[in-house]
Amino acid sequence: MRVRELKREEWEQVAMMIHSSTNAWYQSNLNRSIFDEDDFSGCMIFPEVYEALDPHCCLVAEDEDGSMMGSCFYHPRETHVSLGIMNAHPDHAGRGVAATLLAEVVHRAGSLPVRLVSSCMNLDSFSLYTRAGFTPGELYQDMYIPSTKVLPEVPVGGERVREASADDIEAMVQLEEEVSGIRRKKDFQFFIRNEQKIWKTLVVEGLDKTIDGFLSSVSHPGTTMLGPGVMRSETAALALIHAQLLGMAGQQPVFLVPARATNLVASLYQWGARNCELHVSQARGAVTSPGGITMPTFMPETS
Repeated sequence: MRVRELKREEWEQVAMMIHSSTNAWYQSNLNRSIFDEDDFSGCMIFPEVYEALDPHCCLVAEDEDGSMMGSCFYHPRETHVSLGIMNAHPDHAGRGVAATLLAEVVHRAGSLPVRLVSSCMNLDSFSLYTRAGFTPGELYQDMYIPSTKVLPEVPVGGERVREASADDIEAMVQLEEEVSGIRRKKDFQFFIRNEQKIWKTLVVEGLDKTIDGFLSSVSHPGTTMLGPGVMRSETAALALIHAQLLGMAGQQPVFLVPARATNLVASLYQWGARNCELHVSQARGAVTSPGGITMPTFMPETS
């Protein structure tokens, strides 16, 4: 088995592998597909966005005959390295593909902590990381509100929500470092430039006009989600979620909220929210426990 970087002409092949292997796991374990069963094109978002955001940061494992066995995206940041979507081709199951790719990412991270968010429903994946020295942290509820539900009136603080601009980036960076101890300025620049026309980022101001929280969203045939988001309080989180959902009428974006945020979760249940999965943050190396609300996402997986 050889590990190397993804080539431009292999983007479609990786998208097809992500589509087939991810759907296969969800169908066999959760009785549903996560991507359109008959069309892999939505999964092109992974190489297209990730190679734009972090060029040459996708690893592939290939067999001695040159066949692709698996892939893994990773995201180097100032304070950490995040592990993105990892897939092993079903034909190569049981050959240690994921473990080999993970070991290479850990090696490339050097002294930086490696962070990820993994499904609690996938015990093979959970075990892969904990065996490699990762420690579970924050538990997240994957939630969505059925598109048939009518949202309530604007919650407290909603009147102070507005669209983010480039002038907000430094405050967003400082807020995230304050709340969770990480920095990823290039992500916020990427969202606000929005060259792909799929991102929307909102901020909520405090009474003193400082930024109390931000929440991005992505709307694409391959994925519709809220996040990433960081907030000082559950009140700020609820106001931002409400504002994002208002702008995505007719859609059912998934969003991750900390299970410990009991008031936030209770309010979302009152709005008609349902759970569809559970995820947990994991890290190898030093981490800071969140001092507020964090809402990771799977596009991009950089928290």
